[in-house]
Amino acid sequence: MIRTAVYLRISQDRAGDGTSIDRQRQDCLALASSRGWTVAGEFVDRDVSAYSAKPRPQFEAMVSAIEAGEFDALLAYHPDRLMRRPIDLERLVHACTVADTRRIATVVGDTNLGDGDGLAMLRMLALFSAHQSDTAARRIRRKNDERAAAGLPHVSGERAYGYELDRMTVVESEAAVIREAARRFLAGESLVSIAGWLQADGVRTATGMNEWRTPTLRNLLKSPRIAGLREHRGEVVGDAAWPAIITRAEHEQIAARLAESAATNRRSPRRYLLSGRVFCGLCGTKMYSSPDGGRRRYGCRKGPDFGGCAKIFINAEPLEAFIVRAVLTRLDAPETRAAIQQTLVPDSEHATLADELATLQAQQDELVEMWTTRKLTSREWTKARDGLEPRVESVRRRLARFSTGTGLADFTGRPGSLQDAWEAPDMTLQRQAAVIGAILSRVVIHPAKARGRQVDLSRIEPHWIV
Repeated sequence: MIRTAVYLRISQDRAGDGTSIDRQRQDCLALASSRGWTVAGEFVDRDVSAYSAKPRPQFEAMVSAIEAGEFDALLAYHPDRLMRRPIDLERLVHACTVADTRRIATVVGDTNLGDGDGLAMLRMLALFSAHQSDTAARRIRRKNDERAAAGLPHVSGERAYGYELDRMTVVESEAAVIREAARRFLAGESLVSIAGWLQADGVRTATGMNEWRTPTLRNLLKSPRIAGLREHRGEVVGDAAWPAIITRAEHEQIAARLAESAATNRRSPRRYLLSGRVFCGLCGTKMYSSPDGGRRRYGCRKGPDFGGCAKIFINAEPLEAFIVRAVLTRLDAPETRAAIQQTLVPDSEHATLADELATLQAQQDELVEMWTTRKLTSREWTKARDGLEPRVESVRRRLARFSTGTGLADFTGRPGSLQDAWEAPDMTLQRQAAVIGAILSRVVIHPAKARGRQVDLSRIEPHWIV
């Protein structure tokens, strides 16, 4: 009995149905049957190129099994299914030599490793396949560079969320989801909360099969694609040929907030509405969560990580309830609404920064164009790019500070209905904190005048922004 391994591989399974793999399998099984060989193992690598440096798990498993003497022969549809690099061929030849496995058969012909001519033929095939792959890769890279410079989408068999398969036509129902997710995120809601909303509403990803997860949502929101920008090799190279779903300003604000979240690395869910905004009235240091049994408290804490006096504490529930009432009352005042409306309109400094950012990005676009047309070497382009990027990021961070009014957008021009909006199902703790942070800079807690169960509201001193 000749035990044979069958190896099947497809570089791109765009349809996801494995039909090409099935055709390879049918032909290989027919060949094994015609020779009386017993298929003792099958190894399948899907969506894996044999030319790239990415590992092929099933190929590695097969080579190890051959080296261990588990097979007497090897079947594949074509030699290029097995290898497109000489290094892979030599590893396979070594394993077959160690195990005395001499038969390598394909649908298009056989090779006997015991025959010097057969091994030489395989080596020539591997060299030719590597050359073909390298030539094709250079041609594809050049074509991709040209499409990127023209603002055209990357050719892919996968649909991007918000757009049809052509990556040019907007899917309006999905665009509405993207805009709402962006609005919620800029209003202070966390990615976890937004993903929960999408799951609760039964919204699926572009494949229609998967539920939303925070990494997928993060990648979507930070993608320049939805702002009508063309990204190529990790860099925005200019305006895209397809319509934008969100504005460029919204994209910049989302990117800034994601960068800030990554820098602070805050992963634990918010439990305190006023975290970071409560300060001690004695020593002036920031107060932190300081639970007492089952009660939530804010406390001035001392020690090397805090530096407070540890003399001021206040229960969280009554403090937060008082501040919420004060915020809603203030938001309902006509003069406050007028001030908020002004924050929602970019002022002269914002316009200046926006113009500066547009100029810098135009310079980046010009650099990319010069590099694409070979007017700059890669070294010159890299040096110029590295000089521009810090300036772009600095302006982006400064622009992000003008998003203060975002959390208040839903609370303007709605006198008398603020309480309903505050208690709406989609008004998460993160969004509530963002609204408070847009109107309130800090809360100072002074010493209590007397001990008792009731909170002395006179010890609470809000400091308002508007």
